[in-house]
Amino acid sequence: MNQLARLSPDTRARFTSAEFLHLVESGAFDGMKVELIDGELARMNPPMNGHSAAQANVVFCLAQQIGPSLVRAETGLVLDDSTVIACDAALLHEPIAENRFLTPDDLRLVIEIAQTTQSRGLGLKRMLYARAGIPTYWVIDGVRRVTHVYGDPVEGEYSSVRTVRFGEALAVPGSESAITLD
Repeated sequence: MNQLARLSPDTRARFTSAEFLHLVESGAFDGMKVELIDGELARMNPPMNGHSAAQANVVFCLAQQIGPSLVRAETGLVLDDSTVIACDAALLHEPIAENRFLTPDDLRLVIEIAQTTQSRGLGLKRMLYARAGIPTYWVIDGVRRVTHVYGDPVEGEYSSVRTVRFGEALAVPGSESAITLD
């Protein structure tokens, strides 16, 4: 009697960061916003106007305080051998001249704007950044008008968590500066 062949439990195509970056460079995802999370492709929605305005505001505020050579807007991050994602803004340890994806060692702060994606910013992205050892992570929550500040990653989770309301000073990591978001 014929029996159905059993497939292994996980038959999904998985990619390494190197394979994913090769696909990106070849134009395989032109016109799409795609991330690689733990080896799997994830399509992202394009940002809406409120998201874009919040992103421009935080990048502008940081650049005024720290200088534009250390601030990046919407940039790609290679977090490990199976995860390549984009963040809304980042603050570098030092200027980087070459055109490349950033790595955790380059970063002192990563920022996500959560206009419609609070659960993703506060959940999946938080865990990915903590696991990669990103020292400080901000989730700018436009709905609640607060910034969730995560710091001190330990074993894949942030050990320091606080909330800063819009209109209050938000200390910029690695500096004596602060910004205020409205």
